[in-house]
Amino acid sequence: MSAVSFGSLLSSISHKTPTEATVRFWRRTYKVSDPRARVGRLWGDGSPAQGRIVGATIIEVATRWFKQSNQDARTSYAKAWQEYVEAGRPEGKAPKKARKLKWNVLATLEAVLSFMDYATGECIATYEMIKDAAECCRDTVYQHLNILRDLGLIDWVRRCEPTGNTEGQMTKAAPNAYFFEISRLPLKAQILMRQILKRRGVKLEAHPDRQGSGPVPNRAQRLAGRIAKSLSSTVGTIRSHAQRKAQLADAEAVRSEMALMGDIPTHQWAEIRHPGDLVAQEAYNARMGILPFTPESLEIPLHSPLAERREKDRGR
Repeated sequence: MSAVSFGSLLSSISHKTPTEATVRFWRRTYKVSDPRARVGRLWGDGSPAQGRIVGATIIEVATRWFKQSNQDARTSYAKAWQEYVEAGRPEGKAPKKARKLKWNVLATLEAVLSFMDYATGECIATYEMIKDAAECCRDTVYQHLNILRDLGLIDWVRRCEPTGNTEGQMTKAAPNAYFFEISRLPLKAQILMRQILKRRGVKLEAHPDRQGSGPVPNRAQRLAGRIAKSLSSTVGTIRSHAQRKAQLADAEAVRSEMALMGDIPTHQWAEIRHPGDLVAQEAYNARMGILPFTPESLEIPLHSPLAERREKDRGR
């Protein structure tokens, strides 16, 4: 190849018009027309009234979950500190405070749910929309969304859409599609939420087949993932199927117990199932996940205390 032809080749490469194939998105980013990007499902019967009930119940259950978890963390730390003091404060044995769930995370959850279209079941929002609704910065929204996903309170799918261009960039990023899936919650939270919804006359279907796009890996994670992919793909697939099978079995167990027990408070279920047998009752509660939630009034007004608090702040 001559110097002239080689230079022409380099020139053609450097001036190559980018196509859709050269525009890269994070893994598991789907086109808006892809069925995997359509994760929205109706809440209840699809009416605004039942949709608002489900949204308020999600916030209510999450609030009680945070309250109980933080109380457990304080109790556990106080007990560990007392044991540390009684042991003469041995060096290097001081207990560490457990990480508490921050209340402002619920403001971001409420902001996301506010974009729910009850008629279609779709919840589409950008970071800017969520930031404005939650009254916080973009970085805070990003952190809170990852916390909410880890807790099972919310998930989302990354999406892209055509730009309509005939040349240049053919695809652009589209707002994420968010969704709430009750089967992602811990069993005790699932039971609590289903009991509240049943008393309020709403039936919320579970759709555990929905999958989010997952977290965005950093550079080291992407490199490690490529190296280990060929070795761990089979093991990962087997583990994933086993976890999904266990989740479905747990969800079915919750539904069957809910249907059998009806409106009976969860803290009474074990005694009904195994009267007088404390060991069996403990095993039953552990299997069903009925542990920390204390029975409270299930007829709490259908609005969020966080929204009330913001309204009061605006009125000052």
